[in-house]
Amino acid sequence: MVSLREEFLRGGGCPVIDSHGHLGPFYGIYMPEAELEAMIAGMDRYGYEALVLSPHSALSGDTREGNREMLAAVERYPNRIFGYCTFNPNFPEDAARDLDLCLFHPGVAGIKLHPSMHGCPVTDMRYAPAWERAHRDKRMLLCHTWGLDGGCGVKDMRVMAEKYPDVRLLLGHSCYGAWAEAIALAAEFPNVYLELTAAYHVYGLLEWMCGEAGSGKVLFGTDYPWFDPFITIGCVVYARIDEQDMRNILYHNARKLLDEQLARVL
Repeated sequence: MVSLREEFLRGGGCPVIDSHGHLGPFYGIYMPEAELEAMIAGMDRYGYEALVLSPHSALSGDTREGNREMLAAVERYPNRIFGYCTFNPNFPEDAARDLDLCLFHPGVAGIKLHPSMHGCPVTDMRYAPAWERAHRDKRMLLCHTWGLDGGCGVKDMRVMAEKYPDVRLLLGHSCYGAWAEAIALAAEFPNVYLELTAAYHVYGLLEWMCGEAGSGKVLFGTDYPWFDPFITIGCVVYARIDEQDMRNILYHNARKLLDEQLARVL
């Protein structure tokens, strides 16, 4: 029997869904696949079924225009590109309107928060409309997280997970560095997921995540187009986990969450 690892080496394998992507240029950094058409070609090459993204323009520029860029991408490539509505707490009225504009679209999977980039702790009340909306509608919410402290660390995420148990909370970067605490959080809370962007390369971490939290709580993510997804796929299929765990991480967990979001909109 051909292993899943061998299938990927031959250009096959199971479908892949990336739950943490971006779109477009970012400051002075050269990313050769940052434009939408190049990203779609890359997705074909990597074996992606779908990518869930938030444009760089929504995170670092005019969030309103960035969210419209996201909607345009979703509409151009339905069922291949899904979007996060980026919520910028520094412009609460605009951000609230964007939630109404975006979240009724069937291709918008949830909400994106970046406390570090927006200079606002995730526990700040200015974020409350985003958390309350995600809780009410049982939405996915991808939040940038890092370490133990700093406004988006694992301690902050515990506060939010306890307060909003119906949010499907994706810990972007899995609270990078605070591995034990993040894994314990995902194991304890049914609504909390570990997302692999930047974390995948840490030796033994995938085995630790699957052993303590279960592979059903781990989501494939890459920050594409920042990094080559082949590297992340390789880290998954060469991890010392069984093939069902690999399939859960690469595809099934994200597919289940996306199907849940789609059913709520329709």
